Amino acid sequence: MTAAERVTAALRGDEVDYTPCVPVFWTGHPRDQAFTWKNEEERIAFHLEELGVDVTLLFALPHKQPPFQTWVEHIPGQKYPLIHNEVETPKGKLKAILRKAADYPGQEIPFFSDWTVSRYVKPWIETWEDAEKFASIYMPPDDAQLTRSKDRLAEMQKMAQRRNIPIVGTGFMALNAMIHLMGAEQAVFLSVCSPDIIDFMNEVVYSVNRKKLEISLSWGVKTILRNGWYDTTDFWALDQYERWVVPHLEEDIELVHSSGGIFIYQACTGIEPLLPILARLDFDCLLEPEPVLGRMDMATLKAALPSKSIWGGVSAPMHIGEGSPGTVRQAVRDAFRALGNKGFILKAVPSIRAHWPWENVLAMVDEWKQLR
Repeated sequence: MTAAERVTAALRGDEVDYTPCVPVFWTGHPRDQAFTWKNEEERIAFHLEELGVDVTLLFALPHKQPPFQTWVEHIPGQKYPLIHNEVETPKGKLKAILRKAADYPGQEIPFFSDWTVSRYVKPWIETWEDAEKFASIYMPPDDAQLTRSKDRLAEMQKMAQRRNIPIVGTGFMALNAMIHLMGAEQAVFLSVCSPDIIDFMNEVVYSVNRKKLEISLSWGVKTILRNGWYDTTDFWALDQYERWVVPHLEEDIELVHSSGGIFIYQACTGIEPLLPILARLDFDCLLEPEPVLGRMDMATLKAALPSKSIWGGVSAPMHIGEGSPGTVRQAVRDAFRALGNKGFILKAVPSIRAHWPWENVLAMVDEWKQLR
């Protein structure tokens, strides 16, 4: 089987020539923890030719937004300067402020970024007025963005066909947006004190995500990844998950399946209380359940979700980052014992960083080759 055939079959829970391993290597900030490839060709060659593992290409559509106005404020006696961002909206200026610690990348405050959440002084969304301002500017991609994205996808499709690797559509989310736009504490407080704001914002974000999903499917991107990283009980009660995640998730799963596609749902920690709900949802694969930090026993997970594929099995920070080759090999053996060879894709959850022991990565790959 080609990598595309193998990964697609594993995601569906079908028979494969061997169980795939599709790891992710960190490429973001900080740079001393990042793997740096010159381009996608070099990254793909590293996976396929150096390690002998499989790999995917990720495609995401942008959203439309006006440009930010950005400035930095230095306050005497304070350790960190403040980044201010403003954006003009039809309903007035929308503002955010955060502390620029030494490890903060860039000079702007994106709407959706893990880097902003713990550094907010003033998040983008605090009030009804903020929510209405955001709704007035958060739109699907415009014609120019669509043209550029379609050209980029065409090049990606050529690469995927040449290398026989799958494309996965990304950039779809639900409560991730609340955490990113409001900050974690503020989002949770608002969910209790002003749940109508979460109702409203959830619909605003979903309307754009749904349009992007429809476009991606129409362009031939048939494997879709919904990021539910911050959907889980780390932040939300079960009734909140039922209210704000499940309805839209069911709608999108139905749309993807009606087009012949595959639906991947990504959730890392806080999963176990959700297992009865996840079991009744018809997605194909659960991506990145964390076995150690998430305290998610893989055998329990598989027993609860017998019809779904699992993409994970090894803890990146604990097994790769903190472990030894021996503990990594045991973790791989444990994952295969719990999850089997069908409907399983091995990876270290969530990603491997460049400053961790490379011998642990090689141990994971070698043990996989013996068990696959």
